[in-house]
Amino acid sequence: MTDSLQMWNAPNRMLFGWGAASEIGTYVAQFDAERAFVVTDEGVAQAGVLDPIVDAIESAGRDCEVWTGVQPDPTDEVVHEAADAYEAANADLIVGVGGGSSIDTAKAASILAANDGHILEYTGSGNVPNQPPPSIYVPTTAGTGSEVGHWTIVKDTDTDIKEEIGDVKLLADLALVDPELTASAPAPIKAATGMDVLTHAVEAYVSIKAQSQTSAIALDSIESVGEHLPRAVEYRGGDREALSEMARASMQAGMAFNGAGLGAVHAISHQVGGAFGVPHGLANAIILPYVMEYNLPQVPERMVDIAEALGEDVDRSKPAAVEGYKAVRATRRLANSVRIPETLEDTAAEREAIPRLAEQAFDDGSLTGNPRATDVDDLAGILENAFDGELEYEDAI
Repeated sequence: MTDSLQMWNAPNRMLFGWGAASEIGTYVAQFDAERAFVVTDEGVAQAGVLDPIVDAIESAGRDCEVWTGVQPDPTDEVVHEAADAYEAANADLIVGVGGGSSIDTAKAASILAANDGHILEYTGSGNVPNQPPPSIYVPTTAGTGSEVGHWTIVKDTDTDIKEEIGDVKLLADLALVDPELTASAPAPIKAATGMDVLTHAVEAYVSIKAQSQTSAIALDSIESVGEHLPRAVEYRGGDREALSEMARASMQAGMAFNGAGLGAVHAISHQVGGAFGVPHGLANAIILPYVMEYNLPQVPERMVDIAEALGEDVDRSKPAAVEGYKAVRATRRLANSVRIPETLEDTAAEREAIPRLAEQAFDDGSLTGNPRATDVDDLAGILENAFDGELEYEDAI
């Protein structure tokens, strides 16, 4: 834990529970909004996930405009399209519904609803001058935790680099988490986004910026993912507990990294996703064990905690490095159980890009929380291992 001043931000209000989406109209009315602008993608709209949300808003006597232009890994161009549509709709409240891309697009568009200029002018932390309009964020996957965070990721169309924009003004006025909305997601999406939850929780737990409250909810999230992710991925109806616990774990992990930061997994995956379109959750899921192995010498006791949370039988009388390695193995086994590939070779990523990816990852803001100091060569080594599928100490510890 850092000895410096600590800051932890969370949304003003959070509503969690099965069927919570039907309550959204009450809060739209409380915000005194007349016209809600709903940001989502075609898949969410076609799946019927929006129906209870739109019905609840209209039943509260409010108008609703739905915009379905969200694309995976939102670019600056898409964000400006959303902002223009918000203005044309004459809306006074923004609702992001979907996965991380939808909520990130909604957050970024909300900046432009109250501020002039290009969205990438606000890159960095604390650079948004004017307060965006009221916001409600509703996740349809148990993954990014974006609904409770104050960061948004926007890809620069000129460089293909994902840029981070963070400001407490981007915190939701209401984070509405309804596990029922995650039920229709395909199994591969549940698997990748669920491993994204684990990545957030693990990186927050070992971060040099970790705080007592972030560590507590991060560890609880790790335990919940280990227990419930396989059941959630295989969901066929009836297992509300698995979906509810994964949704809760996602929300908690989002709050954890909102205060503790992230690490090398995200620093690398942002580059892999930006350059090659590898979905964020999948990139994190593949890279996570390799970064955990790299960080183990710096935080062995924390890795023992993670191993135990993932259900491993640990012996705390033995060297922490030995017992902590069980966390790496447990993470790999969990990923295998939900059919996550073991290597970046199984994605669209290209090995020849490793030097460039490592250079870009070194400049990524997420790296500042990583517990073990890194340089470009270290990051390149992690990437090499992730392409080879090689855990260096698998047979030695």
